[in-house]
Amino acid sequence: MKLVHALRTILFVLLVTIATRSPLAHAQTVEGDGQSEYKSDHPVQRTLERLDVGYQLPVQILAVRNLTAAHWMRDLEVDVRNVSSKPIYELYLTLFLPDDKDSAGRPYGVSLEYGRLKLIDPDQRPESGDTPIAPGETVVLRVERQLSEGYEDHLRATGVTESSSRRLRLRVVAINFGDGTGFINGGVPYPSQRLAPRPQRYVRVAVEHN
Repeated sequence: MKLVHALRTILFVLLVTIATRSPLAHAQTVEGDGQSEYKSDHPVQRTLERLDVGYQLPVQILAVRNLTAAHWMRDLEVDVRNVSSKPIYELYLTLFLPDDKDSAGRPYGVSLEYGRLKLIDPDQRPESGDTPIAPGETVVLRVERQLSEGYEDHLRATGVTESSSRRLRLRVVAINFGDGTGFINGGVPYPSQRLAPRPQRYVRVAVEHN
């Protein structure tokens, strides 16, 4: 199977949501503009960890904001800097809630991305309209509104407790330098030269509690 097909399959699995949960413990549904809206009744302190597979990544997370906001996923901001010597044309991260799982044990996840989705395959080359993250440049990544609203729909529909969003994990799905090289599968260089397996671990990322 080609790399792009494998990655798309992974993304499909990661973004699946299931609608069977116990009643909400610390949340309420309020009415506004004719539509129901999920609203937390108190701030939740959340932690964020990043998957480390033992390779030096070309990006650095400088700041994570709004994790205690009432609508934390729609307000989430992640400052990411390109610390490599190459331009980055596509950056695709997934944010997981390891304690919010469906009946098959799959955690809820959403994406944070920069660039054209087709470039998730490092073999794909940029086009004239693709603007890269230049070396040393910092960008702010946000969850797309459709995905953040989908998460709030998930909360309303399933009755997930507040504790399910206390632990968050971030993983690199793809980084494309635009020259046929990049990173895939959690932060593994591409193309690889039969690289030796390395241990996977999650490391804490500093967040701003507001």
